[in-house]
Amino acid sequence: MPAITAASLAKPSEDLEKRTEDEALLSSSEEEQAPKKSRRHWYMVGAVAMGVGAAAALVRSAHVAPAKGTVSSSAEMVTTLAEETSCASQGSNCASSKCCKAGGKTGFQCHAKNDNWAECLETCEPGVHEGEKEGTYNAAGQFVPAKWSCDKLGARGSPDPCSAPGEDCRKTKCCSAAQGGQGMTCYEKDETWASCAASCSDDDWNCKALGNRTPYPAGCGWAGKSCGDTKLCCNLGFVCAVKDETWTACTQTKKKTSWVTQNIPIPGDWDGTVVGGGRDEYQIAPAAKGANVAGTSLYCFMAFLPDSPEVALHDVAKENKASVFACDGYDIFHSWKSAKAGWDTGEATLSNTDVFINVWDNMLKTNKYLNYDWTVKVDADAVLMPGRLKQHLAGLRPPAGMPIYIKNNAMDPGMGNNGFLGAIEVFSKQAIQIYRDNKDGCHESLGIQAGEDGYFKGCMDALGVGFMVDAQLFNPDKSAGACNLKQRAGFHPLKSANDWKCCLDITNGINHNVVFGVCDMKSTVPAR
Repeated sequence: MPAITAASLAKPSEDLEKRTEDEALLSSSEEEQAPKKSRRHWYMVGAVAMGVGAAAALVRSAHVAPAKGTVSSSAEMVTTLAEETSCASQGSNCASSKCCKAGGKTGFQCHAKNDNWAECLETCEPGVHEGEKEGTYNAAGQFVPAKWSCDKLGARGSPDPCSAPGEDCRKTKCCSAAQGGQGMTCYEKDETWASCAASCSDDDWNCKALGNRTPYPAGCGWAGKSCGDTKLCCNLGFVCAVKDETWTACTQTKKKTSWVTQNIPIPGDWDGTVVGGGRDEYQIAPAAKGANVAGTSLYCFMAFLPDSPEVALHDVAKENKASVFACDGYDIFHSWKSAKAGWDTGEATLSNTDVFINVWDNMLKTNKYLNYDWTVKVDADAVLMPGRLKQHLAGLRPPAGMPIYIKNNAMDPGMGNNGFLGAIEVFSKQAIQIYRDNKDGCHESLGIQAGEDGYFKGCMDALGVGFMVDAQLFNPDKSAGACNLKQRAGFHPLKSANDWKCCLDITNGINHNVVFGVCDMKSTVPAR
C-alpha cells in the first residue's frame, strides 16, 4: 500500500520511540488475526431487499406495481405512471421505453403485465406471478391477483457483459453488480482460471487483478440529482418527481428537525408526477433457523487528538492491551480539533464530522476491514470490551453478507440520536464497502453539520444499509462505577486516564471505591 504523506489531514499515530516524522503515518498492529397543476399523479414505490451471495449488498430500491384506478383522499388523486425516457433496469417499469438495459445471462426482455406496467425479465410465464399485489376483489370479497400477459415489448436487451461470482472472468475481466459482484475484482488464479472476489491472498493464486473493482451502486438518486432510472431518492424527506419529459429528479417535500416537520411543495413549474419516495431507516431481522449467520471478527480503529488528554487515554489502553488493542485487528489515527457548531436543540456540540470523514478515508485506504466481519470505530474516552461485543453480535444473529449498522443505546431518540451514538460505532463489512463506494454522495448531499454520529447514521440510511438493535451495547455514563454492569459491551465517557483505568479494572473484577463519580484508585472493595 502506498505510504500516506504528511500532507494527509488525518494523521495516523506514531510510536515516538521508534518512528520519525518522515516515516509513514499509519500505525497499525494486529493480534492473531409541463406545468399541469390541476392534480398530482402518484404511484407507490416500495422497498425490495436483495441480498446476493456472501459478499452481496442489500439495496433498498425496486418497486411495487401500481394499482389501476383511483385513490380516495381529501382530493381525488389518479394513479398513473410516469413516462420513462430511457431503457429500464431490472425490476423497473419499461411500458413506455420498451427496452431494457444490459443484464442477465441471456439479456432482459420487456414483458407486459397490463397496459400500464411492464418489467425487464429474463423469462415470463403468462398468468399470476408469485407475490402479486395488484388485483381486484370479487363479489365474495376475495382478492383476485392480476395476471401477466407477458407480451413482449421491443427487442431483448444485451446480456450482462460481466461475470458472476464463481464464473471464470478471464474474458470479461469484470464482475457483475447485478449478479452479486459488488465490491469484487476479477482475480487470476493462473492462466486457466480467474474468479471474482472481494480480496485475494490465497497462496495457490497469483492474485493478478484483471480489470477494475466493481463498486456497490447507491441504487438511488441524491438530493437535486436524477432519479429517472432508480425511481428512488437516497435522502429522507425527498420524492422522485417529474419536472418535464427530460428531467426526473429528487426534490424535498419534508424538512424535519427534532421537534418540527415542515412540508415543502414540489416546485410550481414541475409536472409534479411523483414516481418514488426517499429512503428511511429500516430494521433487519435475525437470520432464520438454519440460515447463515455473520461471523464476529472485529477490526477496530481509534482516532485521538495529539497534545490533549486523549493521549493519556490512548496510552492506558495500549499499555493494558485493552479496548481497540484487544480487537482481532486495529489501527490508530491522529485527529485534529473540530469546530463548534449549533445543533438543532440550540445547544453547542462539537461538529467533528469533517475530522472523522478524513479519518475514515485513511482507514479505508488500509483495506484491512476486508479481512474482518465487523468494523468498530471507538472513541478514545470509551472503554470497549471486544469479547462482550462479540457475544452481543452473535446473540443478534445478523444474516451473513448483509450491510448492517448497530443501534447502540436505549436512550430517548432525541438524546440518543435515534439509537446511534458515535462513541462506539459498529458496521458490517458490507456496510463499509457500500460507504466506501458512495461516500462522496453522502458528503455532498448531507453536509457536515449533523455531527459525526448523525452524519454516519444518515449516510448509512441513505445508502440502504439496515440496522439491528443492541440496546445494551453502551449507555452514556460519566461514572466509572457504571462499569460494573456486565451486560454492557462498552462504557463512555471516561475522560481521565484515572477513570478509564478504574473502569477497566472494574470490568476485570478489581473493584475500586467510586463516590459521586470519582474513583479512588488507591482503594479496593470486595467484589459483589
